[in-house]
Amino acid sequence: MKPFPILIGVLALSLAVSTDAIERPTAPLRETVTGLRIETQAYPDHAATEWQFRLRAPEAGESPLYENLKSADFEVAFPPDAKVRLHWSKGSHSEPGDFEPKTNPLVVGEPFVLKSFGGRSSDGVMPYFNLASESGGLIVAVGWTGDWKASFELQANGKVRVIAGLKRTRFRLAPGEEVRLPSILALNYSGDWIDGQNQFRRLMLAHHTPKNHPPMTLMPVEAGVHGIFPFNETSEEKLVQLATDIAALKLPLDCYHLDAGWNEGGFPKGQGNPQADPIRFPNGLAPVGAAVRKTGMRFLAWFEPERAMRGTWLEREHPDWLLKPTGTPDRLRYQERDGFFLLDLGHPKARQWAIDSISEEITRSGLSFYRQDFNLYPSYFWHTEEKPDEVGLREIRHINGLYAFLDELARRHPDLILDNCAAGGRRLDFEMMRRCIVLWRSDSTWGDKSFPQNVQAMTHGLSHWLPLHGLGAAATDDLALRSGMGACGGFSINYRNQKAVAALRKHLESYLKIRPLYTGEFYPLTPHSLDTTSWIAWQFHRADLNEGVIQVFRRPEAESEKLTVKLRGLDPQQRYEIEDLDGGKEVRAGAELMRGHAITLREKPAAAVLVLKAIH
Repeated sequence: MKPFPILIGVLALSLAVSTDAIERPTAPLRETVTGLRIETQAYPDHAATEWQFRLRAPEAGESPLYENLKSADFEVAFPPDAKVRLHWSKGSHSEPGDFEPKTNPLVVGEPFVLKSFGGRSSDGVMPYFNLASESGGLIVAVGWTGDWKASFELQANGKVRVIAGLKRTRFRLAPGEEVRLPSILALNYSGDWIDGQNQFRRLMLAHHTPKNHPPMTLMPVEAGVHGIFPFNETSEEKLVQLATDIAALKLPLDCYHLDAGWNEGGFPKGQGNPQADPIRFPNGLAPVGAAVRKTGMRFLAWFEPERAMRGTWLEREHPDWLLKPTGTPDRLRYQERDGFFLLDLGHPKARQWAIDSISEEITRSGLSFYRQDFNLYPSYFWHTEEKPDEVGLREIRHINGLYAFLDELARRHPDLILDNCAAGGRRLDFEMMRRCIVLWRSDSTWGDKSFPQNVQAMTHGLSHWLPLHGLGAAATDDLALRSGMGACGGFSINYRNQKAVAALRKHLESYLKIRPLYTGEFYPLTPHSLDTTSWIAWQFHRADLNEGVIQVFRRPEAESEKLTVKLRGLDPQQRYEIEDLDGGKEVRAGAELMRGHAITLREKPAAAVLVLKAIH
């Protein structure tokens, strides 16, 4: 990673661009800590500043006791009499309401506290927050892939105090040891809160997205194998033949996706056995990778290096590298009962083994995409048998080890694209997003009884913060295909069914033309909703192209056949052609579209996709 400019012993920092909306924070912290080094990076084009924190113990003698460490503790002054609201979002928890936007007015003397759940950064709550007034505000984000907490308190003087950082800290470091602490990102904006969200989306795309490929190459259009083969029923013979069969269809797919279950013991009981199943894959994954490359597609394979199960190779050979869970609540007790272990990436030998073994597999199999999953709640492993002066230290070392692991894979394989799964979107903090893409944002998808309302609502919610995400589909009706549209798409269909293939081909013909528009501004056109009696709609707009896409969904019990939406981001003087992908075009002035555009869907449920282009 590119090093930050280092600011040692000085806390007089400010955001890069001023506005009249708020008085910007001039420092991330109110006080220093012995051994703390602060590194700062300004993003002047986005009115944003990022702070990274490194803590180093003295080279000799006993380390200070570091307790209740923070990465942010500052005040934000809004204009007098401003009504300040906090906009935040639910995280992923494998629920239909994942990523639901939330708004809370701040009340004097009542801190509003948010925190992650179970040790993964976006489990339960997203680590992104927008303090908004009528004329502007401040977005604050926490960059930490473990547990964090944040509080926002409106004070009697009208200022808002922001405190954020680790949940639990009381530890000493080894002599000379240095660790990273949570990073803080702050962005200042003018306008309404959606303007701030779009400014933040631009920042994330420009500076907190992997840079080894352009966005539409980072985000694949995948052929998923598990629409035909269950996880634990894949084999070399089956996958080689399927790759050949898919290539013969000449569909515009650029990635072949193998998910869990290929390792010895299958999924999930085989986690901790790093090698491929010797019966199903006698030559490992290399022959599958070779067959995929021959088709011209890129190969994506799934791994879960941080989890081991009872009786597997890791538990037998290296129990000293593993942590056990304790104190889990009843609903998570299966982690103890079923024999879950956490590979401690804070252990140097364990981390080096993970780097070397996975790097060898990436080379041997010719991977273009490496997917890292993480299906446990690590906080219950980090807390086990903690000593009084080591509270939080296991977590810090593990997360530091995780960054070292991912950064070394990226260094060894410069073209490799890292995909961050984590039980579906539970590690979406900006430190992970600068290293990885996200192709699987939630485990609540096609199989949930709320489908397709759940995946529609997730696009609405997550797009407030992240520009690159999507889903795809496991069925080929218009409603399923359009509900999963985004910057990427994985299609786990039966590629041996001619009707399904024909429907997917038709969808891809139009989808690929508009896919780049998902990197643009995002405007919710209706409230977020899972309600089957409602409509949901949104707009993505690329101002640089003067093009956009509008997606509208009428839910199965919505009574009205018509929805009127007010478009945003348009030039009022410009004329726009609106093309309905189901047929029909019309031309309207930008000012007229911004006042209101009526969309009629006579069937229910139904989905409409409208493509907007300026007429030159």
